[in-house]
Amino acid sequence: MRDRSRIRARWLILPGLFIALNAIAAGTTDRGSAVNGVYHPGVLVGDAIFAAALAGYTLVAARISHVNLRQALALEPPENVRRAARLVVAAVVVIAASSLALEPLLHGDREQGLTPTRAPHGGEWLTLAAALVVLGLFVPLCEELLFRGLGFAAIDRYPIPITATAFAIAHALPALLLPVFVAGLVLGELRRRTRSLWPGVAAHAAVNLIGIVAAVLLAG
Repeated sequence: MRDRSRIRARWLILPGLFIALNAIAAGTTDRGSAVNGVYHPGVLVGDAIFAAALAGYTLVAARISHVNLRQALALEPPENVRRAARLVVAAVVVIAASSLALEPLLHGDREQGLTPTRAPHGGEWLTLAAALVVLGLFVPLCEELLFRGLGFAAIDRYPIPITATAFAIAHALPALLLPVFVAGLVLGELRRRTRSLWPGVAAHAAVNLIGIVAAVLLAG
């Protein structure tokens, strides 16, 4: 009987192509002028569309594969919620600490150009609120669906390092490769230990939200 939680690896080809093209495009684009992206609606819309496309593809791939959607993408809640909550807190601490330690050396946040370097002015407060929703909630959900959802369902061996590598490449900046790879390893381990996607979504969202809010408070 076919395992209703497995998706064939061929479904990873198209998102892999998207990720590669995104990395190439970013590498040939001058990002020196990118700054305070959380205050630019166009940046948020672009990130939301790209994330939604990959998440939508993940759901379509699971449907067409005739698998149990909740089981294949680990959409069931963790069996031990308290243990999962402790693991989420630990994951957030590890990811945040590694990012802070590497930032002075690699300047990943500065190169990405999303983290605010000043307090918002006027209508930028509304854009910042949208950024918290898009970058703090929506994008983490979509990325976890693809990497720790579809990735884990389609890769039989070594899903954690493989999806962490793809996750790092998807961010399309050399300065972000190491910190995002570390984050991918932590999120992958969280997915493995809890057997659920939701703790990873929570940890991913918390890291993004804390990063944006802390940057705004420090800049103000």
